[in-house]
Amino acid sequence: MKILFIGGGNIANIVYNELKDHIEKCWYYDVLQTNLPCERMNDFTVPNEVDVVVECASVEAVKQHSFDVLKSGKDFYIISSGAFSDQEFFYKFMEELKNSESNVFIPSGAIGGLDIIYSIRNYIEKVELVTRKPPKAFGLENLSQEQVIFSGNAREAIKKFPQNTNVSVTLSLATGDFNKVNILIIADPTIEQNVHEINIISSVGEYKIIHKNKPSPNPKTSYLAPLSLAAALKKRAEKFRIGG
Repeated sequence: MKILFIGGGNIANIVYNELKDHIEKCWYYDVLQTNLPCERMNDFTVPNEVDVVVECASVEAVKQHSFDVLKSGKDFYIISSGAFSDQEFFYKFMEELKNSESNVFIPSGAIGGLDIIYSIRNYIEKVELVTRKPPKAFGLENLSQEQVIFSGNAREAIKKFPQNTNVSVTLSLATGDFNKVNILIIADPTIEQNVHEINIISSVGEYKIIHKNKPSPNPKTSYLAPLSLAAALKKRAEKFRIGG
């Protein structure tokens, strides 16, 4: 693969290390010089020889560069799904996508079970996501007991915690209705892992999925998130695929 990374930090490095045997050539665009072993671009453009563009940066980076990617016609993998909580941006993005040759992929990120949710989305009554992270993930210190720091939907959550709650938007996109998904975010000083509990109520069945993720070198990001992005990219080369 020939990959252009948007962002050259923690997530991009993990994805690169997972895929290095599959990468023929790579570039990255970042406002800062990083240690990602790819050619750095000073201005954002999509080289013609690129096979795929992989966003590993932020919600704002998605909003800033998406339309250039869609105009290039290259396949586009987006980890900062929180960008799509902005209804105006989502509408414009989908309108541009209709006229683009690009295919867009949203990896499952720090959660699993999206195959269940997407399969039964027309039968879902409600979904609850309870996210627990160590206080340092939210920039909090000296908490002696757990503290609920947010309750609401994903659009509200991503505005307050843009680097912590992409999973809530991915979950809402899979469900197909932001209003059916309630988000509870808790800073918990008794844990060292990032814990996501998903409760799904539907006419097909009821499901509870619990994830206890170890953080990546950046405590705001579970290690599973970049690994899910790498796995999605690996599927491009696979002819025998399991699951979604």
